[in-house]
Amino acid sequence: MRLYLRHGCWMLATAVVCAVALLANAGCGRIVDKDRIRVAKIGDKYITRGDLLRLLREMSDTDRPKISSRGDLLRLLNQHIDGQIKLPLGEKLKSEGKIDVPRDAAREQYFRDSGDEGDQLRTMWNMEIPKNGEITPLMREYDLTPEKLQFQKDNIDDETDVTLAKMLGEQAVQFLAVQAMKEGKITITDEEIEREYRFAGDSLRTLEEITFRAIRFPAALPDAAAQASHVRALINGGQSFDAIVDTLLLKGKQDNTGYVIESAIQNNPSLQRFRGFWNVAGGASDGDILGPVYLPEYQQMAVGQDGKTKSVVMPDAYLVLKVLQHKPEHTLTMEEAKPTLAAPLIVGKMMELLRQENGVEVYQNQLPEPAQMGSGDLGI
Repeated sequence: MRLYLRHGCWMLATAVVCAVALLANAGCGRIVDKDRIRVAKIGDKYITRGDLLRLLREMSDTDRPKISSRGDLLRLLNQHIDGQIKLPLGEKLKSEGKIDVPRDAAREQYFRDSGDEGDQLRTMWNMEIPKNGEITPLMREYDLTPEKLQFQKDNIDDETDVTLAKMLGEQAVQFLAVQAMKEGKITITDEEIEREYRFAGDSLRTLEEITFRAIRFPAALPDAAAQASHVRALINGGQSFDAIVDTLLLKGKQDNTGYVIESAIQNNPSLQRFRGFWNVAGGASDGDILGPVYLPEYQQMAVGQDGKTKSVVMPDAYLVLKVLQHKPEHTLTMEEAKPTLAAPLIVGKMMELLRQENGVEVYQNQLPEPAQMGSGDLGI
């Protein structure tokens, strides 16, 4: 009888030990709450599996990466850790007046990041909300009421805040990287540059680019194409492009004549709406006169009279232009590629220093296997 009681007490004690171990997320071969398993640490704050999965679920469909391996989860975790370091750093350096990003530049970056929706979002942002509650023809085209348009503008403002914070964070790391280079805390060797150059291979190509001066006729003018054709006829008849430009500059910007701009544009194959322009401009030589050619609406950064950089909408127009400089597409030599290759190396080394300063630890082996998880766990 005593032996039985002793045996029962031993069993009870074992059960208690196992229960305590289970509550501590370890022991007896089982885990009660897998979401509480720690996968990383920043300072004295831990990141758990649950935090990582919550991050995935809360991401927008466009931002959420495809998770098919632990490597994908590790990449997401590292990006999250870097963000936790960069965002407060950007805010701090901005408050100290060491860095800044124009809000217009952040908004334009958000439009570019929005892919196919970017042009539509940009158009809505530039729309005026009628004070009398009417619906303009352009609003009707986009199925917008004043309330819907205001909602879209508010959403763009919110997303601009997010983009601005990210850009400040990136700029903060770049700022500190330059300082660290000057102080000798970061160095880049020729061997590192050569390794990156070999690894990059054919990806180190510059896009075809032209810098041009143009007489521009906004497409909104009813006879824009005809006016551009008239200017080209004058040039074909012997008049100098530069002389016509000088005449327009003396007159100033006119309502029913072209006006002069100088700009540069790259032949980006992913921007299909500029295909027509590059069908005419592709392969041009310095000094060539081109046009009339249609150029769709685009954005460019310009310095205003107040000295601040802002985004300017250039509406679609018909152009007669003179090519000031043509740069063909080509593969960069290692010497040409050095600035391109060095920048991410320097920033990467700066992030390593910042991670050390912030006490970052990553427990890669504690990451879950996506194959053993449901799609709901991955937020997809």
